[in-house]
Amino acid sequence: MSRSRIWNNRDFRWLISGQTVSEFGSAVSGFALPWLMLQMTGSALQMGLSFAVGFVPYLLLSLPAGVWADQWDRKRMMVLADGLRMALIATIPAASLAGVLTVAQLYIVMAGMSACNALFDAAYVSCLPNVVDRSELQEANAALQGTVSVSQILGPALAMGLIGFVGAANTLVLDALSYLVSVVSLLSIRRPFSAHSTGRMEQGMLRNILEGLRYVWNQRLIRTISLFTLVGNLGGSAASALVLYRLHHDLHASVYLSGLAMAGFSAGSVLGSFLSGFLSRRMQPGRLMAASLFLFSIPDLVTAAARSPLVIGLANVLMGVSIVLWNVQSVSLRQSVIPDHMLGRASSSIRMLVWCSIPLGNAMGGVAGEWFGTVAVFTATGLMHLLVWLAGFRTPLYRWSRTTFDSPAARTPASG
Repeated sequence: MSRSRIWNNRDFRWLISGQTVSEFGSAVSGFALPWLMLQMTGSALQMGLSFAVGFVPYLLLSLPAGVWADQWDRKRMMVLADGLRMALIATIPAASLAGVLTVAQLYIVMAGMSACNALFDAAYVSCLPNVVDRSELQEANAALQGTVSVSQILGPALAMGLIGFVGAANTLVLDALSYLVSVVSLLSIRRPFSAHSTGRMEQGMLRNILEGLRYVWNQRLIRTISLFTLVGNLGGSAASALVLYRLHHDLHASVYLSGLAMAGFSAGSVLGSFLSGFLSRRMQPGRLMAASLFLFSIPDLVTAAARSPLVIGLANVLMGVSIVLWNVQSVSLRQSVIPDHMLGRASSSIRMLVWCSIPLGNAMGGVAGEWFGTVAVFTATGLMHLLVWLAGFRTPLYRWSRTTFDSPAARTPASG
């Protein structure tokens, strides 16, 4: 599985080029939109509500979007979602220039963008096995993850500079243009995004959703990955809610040292993207998943014992590396074994299940930190992740080999 093969694939080059620009634009608006909301309202409550508005529509539409990704033309679905996102985000600088921008419009745009994100993501995760060979999924996912990681670092930095020059509303023009680039790149891809012919499914929406949920639960390997990710998100989000508190309240770190420590996660994500592409050609995917789960248990234990902000920064680097290694391998494995006609529904079902644990973990971390202190919470989450790693030895997950990605039998695994 040489690196040159995937980069010689013109369709993949178009895909990653468009998504790199789009992710960069999204990172810019991810900073500029909340900043604009804060400028217009000056309210912490409004800020909190805006994040909820940007999350709830995604969850509500995620399962139906998975059905549509298996039923409709995925490329058209992605182009439609990008076109709508471009139009929605462009209304904000237009309204600002006209002097008619309101907080209500910001909420409408955020809700609409969230719904379009659900549509795009359902088709996006399902299209990759049809753009690259299944033996190249790990490398392709690592490269795509790398664009996300770099964008999350550079996007907010550019947004801060642009806001100072042209204002928060006008900065969003960059995101609108990025969606236009994405549309052009998608239309330039020759390969179909589905292995099957699209058309109306005979059974209704609810039965299709239930079929996707049942598929995820009945396939032992997919169920194991989903449950491990759910537990990881639950503990990880509980811990992440308290990292800044531990830095500021417990260790009395300055704002500069705290920012440097928090930036470690983004740096680790970028490093993890490069490592994943490198290691996927040299290690079996099962062993990589075992290594990533073990690494994931270390940062919280280090943070619990740390007496220096820089040590926490290094722990965050390791956290970023481990999460990206796990995500790349687990997504590649799912794309490899789930049949194409089920990929949209199954992927959306998994996303719905594991993402619901994030706000729950945030809330649990806050409450537990208040009652028991941050050291107890970080110790508990670290031990919980360590138990998950040990549990993996009782599953076939760590025995997963690269040959499975090339095997036609991998597309229809036996249920367990």
